[in-house]
Amino acid sequence: MDIGETFEELPRVTSTHSRVMYGNLIQIANNLDFRNPIFARRAKRNRSLGSAQAFVVELALADGAFRERLKRYMIGGGQRFMYTADYMDRY
Repeated sequence: MDIGETFEELPRVTSTHSRVMYGNLIQIANNLDFRNPIFARRAKRNRSLGSAQAFVVELALADGAFRERLKRYMIGGGQRFMYTADYMDRY
C-alpha cells in the first residue's frame, strides 16, 4: 500500500493528516480522471495533493445531506453557515 513515502522524500504528516489519510489523498490524486463530466466548467486542476484535497471538499460540500450532517459540528448548530456555490459549479 502506498502511503506517500519514498526514500527520497518523506511527507509532512501533521496532526491534521494521519499517514493513512495522506495515503488516501495520494491515491485520489493519482487516480483522478479529468475526462469525467464532474470536472466540466470547473477551475483547471492538476493531480497535486492539494488539488485533490480541495476537490474532495468541494464535492462533499456540494452534497446537501453532507452539509446538514456537518452542521452538528458547528457553533450554534450551523445556523450562521451559508453555503454558496461558485458560478463555475453550475452545469
